[in-house]
Amino acid sequence: MTDYYAVIGNPVAHSKSPEIHARFAAQTGQDLAYDRLLSPLNAFSHTVQEFFRQGGKGANVTVPFSWKLFPWQIS
Repeated sequence: MTDYYAVIGNPVAHSKSPEIHARFAAQTGQDLAYDRLLSPLNAFSHTVQEFFRQGGKGANVTVPFSWKLFPWQIS
């Protein structure tokens, strides 16, 4: 079963995370998909919650949302 991961941001198209994680998965024999997920600026919490509701296993976050995770909580 494929595990689903993503990098969440706005913008996010520039992120190299999907390529980096695909290479890591190939080297370690892991079955995972790692995508870019564009979040509306005013709906970050909803985007993250929906990602996990749909079976997401983990995510990285880029600006401008990374500051919202301190102190490691999604509000």
